[in-house]
Amino acid sequence: MSEDEVFEEEFEEEPLKRLKSVPPDLIKILKDKGYYTIESLAIEAPHILYETVGARPGFTLEKAREIVHEARNCLKIEIIDAKQLYEIEIKRKRFTTGSKALDGLLGGGIPEEELTEFAGEYESGKSEICMTTALLAAEQGLNTWYLDTEGGFSSVRLAEMAKARGLDPDKLLPHIYHGAVYGTEHLLFLLQNAHKPIKEKNIKILIIDSFVSPFRAEYPGRELLHIRQPLIAKCVRRLLNYMRAYKLAVITTEQVMARPEALQYETRPEVLNPPVGGHTLAHAVGHRVYLQKPAGATTKRLATLVASNYLPRETVEFQITKAGIEDVPKEGGD
Repeated sequence: MSEDEVFEEEFEEEPLKRLKSVPPDLIKILKDKGYYTIESLAIEAPHILYETVGARPGFTLEKAREIVHEARNCLKIEIIDAKQLYEIEIKRKRFTTGSKALDGLLGGGIPEEELTEFAGEYESGKSEICMTTALLAAEQGLNTWYLDTEGGFSSVRLAEMAKARGLDPDKLLPHIYHGAVYGTEHLLFLLQNAHKPIKEKNIKILIIDSFVSPFRAEYPGRELLHIRQPLIAKCVRRLLNYMRAYKLAVITTEQVMARPEALQYETRPEVLNPPVGGHTLAHAVGHRVYLQKPAGATTKRLATLVASNYLPRETVEFQITKAGIEDVPKEGGD
């Protein structure tokens, strides 16, 4: 039996039955609330599990703690030293963007178990990077879940990219799952219940294009920051937990906002037109790449790694063609 078949069989056999602390009558209730897997319980805070399921006979805050702790023990969550962690990190998969220069900026590609953000103005290449990454992952037989909040996703464009690369769209597109997001509450709902599709579809890349857009539209202005930022933080926590529990590569795109007053003392693009989302999002991002469309350019774009947990600031060029994201040809080259 292959690894995938074992994976599917375990899911079909109801993984929650493996938890002794979960009685049979509670399994359906947990699933109705979005807890389909042991991972979904292991990464939850006990008080949130209790609030989500609700008080009922046999289910108390103490029972929620018992369930969460057993789920975590099942996943063998343990303390390891930095040398062990180093051996794990250097073996993590990286996914190509289609451009060797852009991959190099990120240390070899978009990494799993990390959150990578692409921020920039309109037509800077954010969605193109996301779709090209998903397409090239599909070429390797890997699945992507693309949550689209702005209508930037296009299966027609994906098919065009595939054909331009000499690939068969009919074989690649089934590996890319699209989810239209209709607003903040819908995004919260999707992320609350994401365990099932991630597990069932064996998702390896989760993309949100763009992440803060619905929050920005529904909670505009500083007077609503006290509502908006906790909701963003809640979603970020979900993304980080999924990333670790399922070894996902998480990609988000962000709009930017203008700061005309910064012209007096700054030249850095990420300060003049900073990504939206504020500190709540910035602290969670592992790699923040700022994209720019140079004045007068048609296909050429600039990518600057403005923040990273372990990589230096650097700027590279890439281009957008019918094939999606590619390297800019060297002058005098073929």
